[in-house]
Amino acid sequence: MTAASSPWRFLAEERGFRRLWIATAISELGSVVARVAFLLLVHERAVRTGGAPESATALMLIAEMLAMVVCGPFAGAMVDRFDRRRLLVVANLIQMTLAATVPFAARADATWPIYVLAMGISGISTVFPPSRQSAIPDLVGLQRAPTANAISSSTTSFVIVVGAAVAAIVLEALDKDACFWINAASFLVAAIALSGLVLPSYAGEKHGVRAFFAEIAAGLAHVRRAPPIAYVVLCYFVSFVFIGLWFPIMPEYLRRHLGVDAEVWLPRSYLMFGLGGIVGGMIGPWIGRRVRVGRAVVLTFFLEPFVMAAYRLPTSPWVMMALSFAWGVLAFAYFVQEHTVLQQDVPPELRGRVFGMLPPLQALGTLTASALVYWEAGRIPPGDVMLIAGIGYFTASALFLALFPGGVALWRRPNLASEPP
Repeated sequence: MTAASSPWRFLAEERGFRRLWIATAISELGSVVARVAFLLLVHERAVRTGGAPESATALMLIAEMLAMVVCGPFAGAMVDRFDRRRLLVVANLIQMTLAATVPFAARADATWPIYVLAMGISGISTVFPPSRQSAIPDLVGLQRAPTANAISSSTTSFVIVVGAAVAAIVLEALDKDACFWINAASFLVAAIALSGLVLPSYAGEKHGVRAFFAEIAAGLAHVRRAPPIAYVVLCYFVSFVFIGLWFPIMPEYLRRHLGVDAEVWLPRSYLMFGLGGIVGGMIGPWIGRRVRVGRAVVLTFFLEPFVMAAYRLPTSPWVMMALSFAWGVLAFAYFVQEHTVLQQDVPPELRGRVFGMLPPLQALGTLTASALVYWEAGRIPPGDVMLIAGIGYFTASALFLALFPGGVALWRRPNLASEPP
């Protein structure tokens, strides 16, 4: 990113994007803090009651992913149909209420209320990715979208770093309840920030349930007719089938494979992933200009499996943290290219529905991974699970490129003529 398009100058020039950026950063910060607390809450309960810790954390993710699968397809159509500003404000307020309820549910003997609240927060969250990504071209224009994507991705990574640090401090100084109060407050602040956002509407004149489902079908039809878009969307699903193993495995991986305290090192692993994501997000536009945006998508899709498999090797948590950093670089460099392709190639009136497909596909992939972890629950050492997943991930990447023509089309796809060389 050149000085002319430095993040601070860009944010100073783009007032609408700046408001969206602030709201997103604040709500994501609270979500990271709460995610650490959620995982540790169910993990510790399982250890205390003699249950299977891996199954408990996997079940938490299964509950969240099921909510995303159910809500995701409708969220994208809602983004294209309704006033996005009001939709975002209301969604944040609902999430605030649910997050504030978690500390009370945690006092109950039963664990199922925690899973129900996690499902609610996760289901509502599907509104945000399609809203944010479809709004960026409207706020800054297509030519400036890669820079906005880089700032968004890097900010997400920075928030992971700060959120992991905040979670570690709050867990040490206070307790898990405080993490959920922070999450609730973040949703309230985000709702206030978004209340002044101005966005165009692409809503059509048709209303009713039948028209609503027809709009969802129109988004799916557009993806089927555009092989590069179909490849990007399906890659998203395939990657999360394997990456989704990381979250439920990590607490037990830290405890059994590395022999360290999960409550101490889980936030640190997120922190390093976030630091890598900051680097990956900032260099994303540069990579896209040098090797083309489409090629960057394909290349990063092939490199991530090597990092995943390498988790089998460390005997030191510091090596694990280095791998988490490398994974963050690759993952967020990929997100910049992926979002750029979709924003540039999908018509504005369909962006919400296309971007709305990503959360449920992510959920389906993570749900598959979590179900596998729940099934194996201690039968395979966590380090071996990571190795097997890395090998499977690379194999799937190779088969995917060979079987789907969209991968080749994406590799050959030129950047926009207006993009700098």
